Amino acid sequence: MSDTTRMRPVASPQRGPSRRDFHKTTLLAATAGGWFSLPQSDLGAAPAVNDRLTAAVIGCGGMATIHAQHQLEPHFHIAAICDVDQTRAEAYRAVAPDAEVVGPDYRDVLERDEIDVVFVTTPDHWHAKITVDALRAGKDVYCEKPLTFSVDEGRVIESTLAATDRILQVGTQQRSDPNFQTAVALARSGRLGAVRKVTVAIGGGPAGGPFASRPVPSGLDWNRWLGQATMTEYIPERCHGNFRWWYEYSGGKLTDWGAHHVDIAMWALGTAAKGKVRIEVVRSEHPVPLRNGQPTQADRYNTATSFDIRCRMQGGAELIIRDSAPDLGFENGILIECEGGRYFVNRGKLTGKPIEDLSQQDLSQALTSDLRGGRPVMSHTRHFYECVHRRQQPISDAASHVRHLNLCHLANIGQRLGRDVHWDPESRSVIDDPEANRWLRREQRHGFEVV
Repeated sequence: MSDTTRMRPVASPQRGPSRRDFHKTTLLAATAGGWFSLPQSDLGAAPAVNDRLTAAVIGCGGMATIHAQHQLEPHFHIAAICDVDQTRAEAYRAVAPDAEVVGPDYRDVLERDEIDVVFVTTPDHWHAKITVDALRAGKDVYCEKPLTFSVDEGRVIESTLAATDRILQVGTQQRSDPNFQTAVALARSGRLGAVRKVTVAIGGGPAGGPFASRPVPSGLDWNRWLGQATMTEYIPERCHGNFRWWYEYSGGKLTDWGAHHVDIAMWALGTAAKGKVRIEVVRSEHPVPLRNGQPTQADRYNTATSFDIRCRMQGGAELIIRDSAPDLGFENGILIECEGGRYFVNRGKLTGKPIEDLSQQDLSQALTSDLRGGRPVMSHTRHFYECVHRRQQPISDAASHVRHLNLCHLANIGQRLGRDVHWDPESRSVIDDPEANRWLRREQRHGFEVV
């Protein structure tokens, strides 16, 4: 390997912080040093009372709690909260004491004229439905990632945005981190030539079970929690913090950390990621047997535990999605390989000779500023606040998020069907594979459809 391509090796395989630990430390960025530190000029004075936005929080779990503790004040005032689990809703008042607990039906929140913005912090399978209904109700929306539960939901969200002209920002907070912005800007600057390959490691999913069914706890509307998913017996491990490991409600690690790292990888690839993509399943393991793509056991986690997915772009670039990359020296992060060098970025690291060379020849500030829409460095929720007031496109916009997340959905389809898929983003279809095309939309229970 030449000096121009040598990346300083990682001393030991790097395990990324847990998603929860990440937010506990990094969402402090609006007020202190954490994942990244903001310039004091960005913190500024608190907005005037009349400039604060009145917010509703739908879904009162861990992410909603962290937002209320560290991110929403002073720009947002939480006036209403809603959760299908009344115990969690009442407990949330510890961090939002002035908020009214509206009840289990989020539509009651959307009817309130005083609500300016809605924070959607529910399990994944509810994101698109609530977001679409909120946009149609005239609200601006901040939705946690992943924005969609299927490829088809992205189509519905984009058409709804076009019809309503509202602001929608996705909670892919890495886009607001200067380290990730620098990594993307360097890749797109052309200084290192074309991007040839990006490898992301996002961690593997857990295996667990068998789990026993239990009586539905008092205060939990299990039917409403399930939403579009098939009615099934209540198993505590299906609910709340563990929903992500069931295909019925999520996509496992592919739509969890994949929604972050694949997003950055595709952001860095830029025009090199345009066109058709062949998604090849090199390796995939599930904790339960699958039949026609469906789990055969109902009492165990069922999303992929390990995987190696190769996405071949029409222009020749490759995106590799792995559970870990110990052979490359890391377990969580993004390795960007260009014609003239390679470098690594994750939450806390930005390393490699091309990065060291920036001390001698820095990137144009215009490159990173353009990524932020011309706005200065600021926290992710502050970006949302500014875009709502200025009616500007957010740093984590729906269109690019949907485009990038679709690769994660398609990787899951390939894993579940046990074959490669060839994706045409223009027609939003899998080429010459009618069965895979049927998987672009999930079956939805009556009354909970995303349309």
